Amino acid sequence: MPKIVALDDAQHIIDIINETAQKYGQYYQQHDAWNHEADNLTHRPGTPWSIAHAKGQNTLLSDDDILKYHVLERL
Repeated sequence: MPKIVALDDAQHIIDIINETAQKYGQYYQQHDAWNHEADNLTHRPGTPWSIAHAKGQNTLLSDDDILKYHVLERL
């Protein structure tokens, strides 16, 4: 948080984080997705997590895989 607050557009970044947490947090609470992998948006086939997990448990997600997956999203 201290790194974000020091940025010029800190409030904009904080607003995006809060909006995202509100939007997806409700989904995870409603569907108990943390405990059911099939309902977990981040663990679906083709996601950066699934690509890393296929290489071995606890493999780090690559920045390239994350960028490729989210290329069409904009802040």
